[in-house]
Amino acid sequence: MLCKDKGGVVGVDEAGRGCLAGPVVAGCVILPAVFFTDSGNRKITEEINDSKQFNEGKREDLFRRIQRLIDRSKIYGAIGCASVDEIEERNIVGATCLAMARAMESASARSRGIWSPLIIEEDLFAREDRVKTEWAVLVDGRPMKKLVYQHLGLVKGDTISLAVAMSSILAKVSRDQWMKKLAMEFPDYGFASNKGYGTPVHLKALNKYGITKHHRPRFLRSLLANGHSKNPGKPEQSRLSLI
Repeated sequence: MLCKDKGGVVGVDEAGRGCLAGPVVAGCVILPAVFFTDSGNRKITEEINDSKQFNEGKREDLFRRIQRLIDRSKIYGAIGCASVDEIEERNIVGATCLAMARAMESASARSRGIWSPLIIEEDLFAREDRVKTEWAVLVDGRPMKKLVYQHLGLVKGDTISLAVAMSSILAKVSRDQWMKKLAMEFPDYGFASNKGYGTPVHLKALNKYGITKHHRPRFLRSLLANGHSKNPGKPEQSRLSLI
């Protein structure tokens, strides 16, 4: 999604928003309009789409392609994270916006000022058409009221905008890699396969072994309130009393 009167597109997306464990991770990609003047760039990115459309192996292949483009300064990209403690403090929406802001700031720094995020100074959500800058800044889904930087929401943006799709893959693969490392420390929870989502294997492990420091207290309180778990497991592994 590129406009002739724009300098390019900035895409932002997140991964891990609905997980029971691990951080929420956001990706940001700065895609200059000049990128598409190179037929080689178009060929490299022709398969890129929403990260959920691919299996793990294909996502990792596309992730490497994106990283090569970043390394060659064809595009500028970065991730931002919000920790379990920040999710607990701010709730998942606030933490997601924090991760997005960090990703935007890091990508901007890598671009050396080609694009810089602009702080919202008026009611973006009353009239989105007031946001007029050289760059189209697109967040997948609806606008995020807690995101401090100017942006437009694009529903299903990861299937429409190449920049958003790239940011989706950056966020998803980066988070998956982190969860695989976590699985080596906590092998009983199946993090390498479920990536922290509430799969039957993960829920069974929670009942048997309790929670770790990487589980999200807010999410587990909600889980217990809905009657999905009754046994907190071994208390020495828990940092939250599941009562």
